[in-house]
Amino acid sequence: MSERDGRGPGSGEALDTMLRATMKRELRRSMLALRRAVPASALALRSAKLAERVQALDAWKSARTVAAYVAMRGEADPAPLVRDALARGARVALPRVDAARGELVWAEHREEVALARGALGIAEPPSDAEVLAPDAIDLVLVPAVALDENGHRIGMGKGFYDRALPPMSIAIRVGIVFDFQLVAEVPTEEHDAPLDWVVTDARAFAVLRAR
Repeated sequence: MSERDGRGPGSGEALDTMLRATMKRELRRSMLALRRAVPASALALRSAKLAERVQALDAWKSARTVAAYVAMRGEADPAPLVRDALARGARVALPRVDAARGELVWAEHREEVALARGALGIAEPPSDAEVLAPDAIDLVLVPAVALDENGHRIGMGKGFYDRALPPMSIAIRVGIVFDFQLVAEVPTEEHDAPLDWVVTDARAFAVLRAR
């Protein structure tokens, strides 16, 4: 029996990988459509409630260096959390996209310094902002298109966070999404980087996982 006919060694694993990737694409498509259908005013209210739940976490209160992001296309907006972190004297890092290498670089954000338009059209710290080492970050806020209760996420499909999270060796990984983005199960792949906490506008819970 040959591998060419689809029944040889490894064909089952290949089919499973293909099905998982297809399921992720379809879930991403449907969830993005749902997010676009919610009025911006409603998303802003949900973001404010979500921020309150993150602020209640002990891990947030004790974090001295926080990584966040600039929301786009209806994502849960961490802007209130960025302001809170800066107000209490914590350092804040925002991702700067290294498009050539397909990686995120964590650059310090200061309130008095304007953000610049990055390689992918996303606002990010300017090129002269100090770059922070991934293992110097205490807590990272992670965006997602969908999350499940096991801390598995679907992103935008480019894998930036799956590559960025593993080097953040001490950071508590907090996934933030709107409650309607929480699903029963996200199809996982070997390269996926799971989270420590899931926080929505309606709930917050820790995820048990092995480091």
